[in-house]
Amino acid sequence: MVTPYAMTFGPFTLHFPQRNLTKDGEAIRLGSRALDILVVLVENAGVLVSTRELCERVWADNVVDEGALRVHLSAVRKALGDGHEGIRYIVNETGRGYRFAVPVSRSVAHSPAPPLHNSGARALPVTLARVIGREDVIAGLTDQLPERRFLTITGPGGMGKTTVALAIAHRFSGQTGTRALFVNFAPVSETSSAASTVASAVGVAVSSGDPIPDLIGMLGDTPVLLVLDNCEHLIEAVAELAEKLLQAVPGIHLLVTSREPLRADGESVHRLAALPSPASGTTLGTNEAREYAAVALFADRAKAANDSFALTESNVTAVCDICRRLDGIPLAIEFAAARVGLMDVHAISARLDDRFALLTQGRRTALPRQQTLRATLDWSYELLQPKEQQVLRRLSVMRGPFDMSDAAAVASCRELDELAVFDATTGLISKSLISCDISGSPLPYRLLDTTRHYAHLRLAEANEINDVRRRHAMHCCEIFADPAAAWEGKAPREWLAIHSRRIDDIRAAFDWASREEGDPTIAITLVIVTAPLWFHLSLPHEFLGLAEHAIATVESSDLAGTPQHIELLAAYGHALWHTRGPTPDMARAFEQAYDAAGRLNNEGMALRTLWGIWAQRILAGSYSDSLQLARNFSDLASRTADLSAIQTADHMKALSQHFLGNQAEARSLIEDVIARDEDPIRANHANHAQVDGQIASMSLLMRILWLQGSTDRAMALAHECAAQALAIDHDLSICYGLAIGSIPVAIWENDWATVRELTGKLRERTRQRGLSYWDKWAEGFEALIEGRPVMPRGATIMQLELFASAGSQACIEALIAHGRLDEPAWCRDRLLEHRASLAGADANGS
Repeated sequence: MVTPYAMTFGPFTLHFPQRNLTKDGEAIRLGSRALDILVVLVENAGVLVSTRELCERVWADNVVDEGALRVHLSAVRKALGDGHEGIRYIVNETGRGYRFAVPVSRSVAHSPAPPLHNSGARALPVTLARVIGREDVIAGLTDQLPERRFLTITGPGGMGKTTVALAIAHRFSGQTGTRALFVNFAPVSETSSAASTVASAVGVAVSSGDPIPDLIGMLGDTPVLLVLDNCEHLIEAVAELAEKLLQAVPGIHLLVTSREPLRADGESVHRLAALPSPASGTTLGTNEAREYAAVALFADRAKAANDSFALTESNVTAVCDICRRLDGIPLAIEFAAARVGLMDVHAISARLDDRFALLTQGRRTALPRQQTLRATLDWSYELLQPKEQQVLRRLSVMRGPFDMSDAAAVASCRELDELAVFDATTGLISKSLISCDISGSPLPYRLLDTTRHYAHLRLAEANEINDVRRRHAMHCCEIFADPAAAWEGKAPREWLAIHSRRIDDIRAAFDWASREEGDPTIAITLVIVTAPLWFHLSLPHEFLGLAEHAIATVESSDLAGTPQHIELLAAYGHALWHTRGPTPDMARAFEQAYDAAGRLNNEGMALRTLWGIWAQRILAGSYSDSLQLARNFSDLASRTADLSAIQTADHMKALSQHFLGNQAEARSLIEDVIARDEDPIRANHANHAQVDGQIASMSLLMRILWLQGSTDRAMALAHECAAQALAIDHDLSICYGLAIGSIPVAIWENDWATVRELTGKLRERTRQRGLSYWDKWAEGFEALIEGRPVMPRGATIMQLELFASAGSQACIEALIAHGRLDEPAWCRDRLLEHRASLAGADANGS
C-alpha cells in the first residue's frame, strides 16, 4: 500500500494517491490528461522534461502530436493562473521541453488513502477531434455518474457512444480525482475472454484460471472508473462480470457502451440520440444552420478534409440535406464530410441514395468495422438472430413511422407468425436498429434512413422484395379501406393526423404497384382509398399525376363504370380544380362520375359527384346553372335525410345566390347554415370542397356583409377568418379563406397593408404546393398592390369579376367582351357603370 503524501507549491497542493489538486484547501478541477502533465512536471520540479518524454509518460499507449500536449498544458496554466502577478509555474524552452519553475515541498499525509496505480493499467485514450453537439449529454451524465454506479450508453453504430463515454470519463476523473481506465472489447471475440481482458487492462497479471478474484483484489477499495467499450457481442459475459465487480468492489463505477443494454442488476441506460439536423423542407441561412449540431459537425470535419471549405448560402441547403438524410448519425456525417476533399457537397447530396458506395472514407486507424458505413451496419446485422434479420429486412419497405400491427402485416408470413414478429421487433428496438418514440406517439417506431437503406439491400439479396412490397401495398389499402367519412368531413382529426404520417409509405406502395412487376389493381385501389389524405395534406398537384395514371388503367379494364371508377373520377375532379381551375376536364370528370352513379342507383356517390358539377359551374361563372344544380342537390339530399348533405346544399345555394347578386337570400341561407352547425370546428379540414367548412362559411358571409354596407363587421370577420385559416395550417383552406374572402374584402375596404400581408401568405402556399388555380388569384392581387394592369393568363370569370371590382380596367373590358353584361351577377352594376362612363367619354369627345 502506498503511503499518502502531498506535494505543495505556492498556494497549491497535489494529494497522492488521490491525485487531487487544491488551492488554499479548495478543490481545483482539472482534466485527467492535464493532471497527468502537472504530476510529471511537479515530480521533476526544476528539471527540464523533453516534449517527447512528456508525451510518452502521459500518453503511454498512444501516439499524439505536440498540438495535443499544448492544448492540455494551456489548461494547466489556466488552472494555476500561470503568469498572474509575474509568477511563472511552467517555463517552455523552445524546441527542448518544459520545466516546473517554482519550489516544491513534499510531506507525508496523516490519513491513509487506497492505492491503484499499477504501471500496467490502461489509461483513457485521447480524443483528438473536437466533440460537437454532445456537451449537454456529457455534462448531464457526468453529474449523474456519482449516483449511478453502472451506466450504459446505447445507440446504433456510428452514433458516437465511445466518444461520449470517453469525454464523460475524462471529465469525471478530472472533477473527482478518480482513476479512469479503458477496456476495449471490440477485438475480443470469445465470451470467455471478457474477464481476462478487463484484468489485463487494469494491470493484473493473467494466468490460467479465473482472473476475477485477482482483479477484485487489485481494485480493492480504490475509487476507479472502468470504461467498458463495445460490449454488444459479449453481452452476457460482460453483464455477469459487471454484477460481480459492483458487488465486490465498493469504489468502482462502470461506464459501458453497447448497441443494446446489458440488462444487468443495477444498470441505468441512456440511449444516445442522433445529432439534431434541419427538418425536411426548411430553408436556413448559414448562421441558423450552424445552430444544428449535425451541420456544425459536418462543417468542422469538412474544413479538416479541405481547408478551403466554408459553409455558404450557396451550399448550406445541400449540407442540411446531407445531415438530415444521414439521420444526424455522427459517423455517417464524418464519412460524408471526408468526401469534401474530393467532391462538391451538391454532388455528395445527389449521390446519397448510393451511400454505401459513397461513404467509405473512414480513418485508417479505425477498427475495420468503422472504416465504412456498410461495415458498421454489417457488424450489427451479423449479431442479430435469424428471425431478427428477417424482420429487419422486411421492415425496410416502411418509409415512415409504424406500429406493431404494421410490422406484423408487413413482416409476418407462414413461418413467422405475429408473435414472432413482435419478439423480433422488440429485439431490434433493444439493439438500437429501430428507433422508438417514447412520447406516446400512436406510430412509435421508425427505421433510421441509413438503416433502412442497408436493410433493403439485404432484402434484395434475400430475393424477397416483391413479396414484401406486395404485403406492404395491400396493408396501405386496408388502412384506408373506407374513404367516405374523410371525403365528407366526418373522419376524426386524430385519425387524419396519425395517417398523414404514412404519406411516404403510400408513395412507396404506389411506386411499386404501378411498375411492371407490381399490381395495377392495387395501384388503382391505393389511389382511390387514399385520395382524401392527399387533399388533407394539400397535395392535389401530386395526387393529380397518380389519378391520371389510374384512370387510364381503369378505362381499359373491367373496372370502368364501377364504384371504384366513380370514386377515382370524383377525386380527379377535385384535384383539377385546385391545380388547373374549373376546366372542361373538371366538368367531364364529375359528369361522367355522376352518370355512372345514377346507373348504379348510388345516391351517396350521386351527391358527391353532383356537387362537383355545381362547383365547376359556379367557379366558371355559370351562376344561373349553378343555382339549379344546387337545388337538384338539395332535393336529393332531402330524400337521403343526410343532415350533413342538407347543410352542404344550403351552403351551395347561398354561394350561387351571392354570385347572382341576390345578397339578402344568400345571407339568410348562410346564416342558417352557421346557426345549425352546432360544432363549427369540423372533425377535419374538409367539406365537399375539401376545405374547412367554417372557413368557407366565414368567407361567404364577410363578402355579403360588405356588399350590404356592414363594412366594419365584414373587415372584423376578414381578420378573424385569416387568423383561423393560418392557425389550422391547411393549405387548401388557407387559399380559399384568403382568396375568396379576406383579401377581396380588404381590397374593397382599401386596407392595402392587410392585402399585402395576406397576399404574401397566399403566395407562400400556392407556390409551395403547385396550386396553379389559387396562384392566379395571388398573381392578380400582387398586380393590384403594385398598380400594374391585371390580366392573369387563363383567369376564370369569377377571378376577372373580383379584379374588376377592384378597378382593373382590363378585367372589366374582358368581362364585357365575354358578354357578362347580359348575365345576372353580383358585380353587374359595376360593369354597367363602366359602360356608361365609356359612353359618356365618347360623347364628350365627339
